[in-house]
Amino acid sequence: MALSVKRLLKNLRTSPSELDVTRLRQFCAELPGMTAISDVRARQEAAVVGEISSLRIVPRAGSPSLEATITDGSGTIVAVWMGRRQIAGVSPGRRLVVSGRANPGTHGNRLYFYNPRYELLEGERH
Repeated sequence: MALSVKRLLKNLRTSPSELDVTRLRQFCAELPGMTAISDVRARQEAAVVGEISSLRIVPRAGSPSLEATITDGSGTIVAVWMGRRQIAGVSPGRRLVVSGRANPGTHGNRLYFYNPRYELLEGERH
């Protein structure tokens, strides 16, 4: 009983965004075989699980690309589907597994998955 009261008091003192990140990290850590986004290295195959934090359509060489920024609480990675404006079920707040070869970006230290394999995860959206 005392433990649950301590947890409740801790949750009351923690900001909602910190609680969201903690819940997301716990959720991502529970799926076996996944790599934390912070551990993904350029030019290596990886499978990550996370939540789409933003989605945008970017024109590339005359053809649109759908870019989803995915976070797992440890870092972010961008999934890019070339020639797509939308993918059913892929929307901000949706949790999914993406896998492929990580590619370094042209700006900064951001990593990209181009045309990754993906699996939408069931459950409530966050």
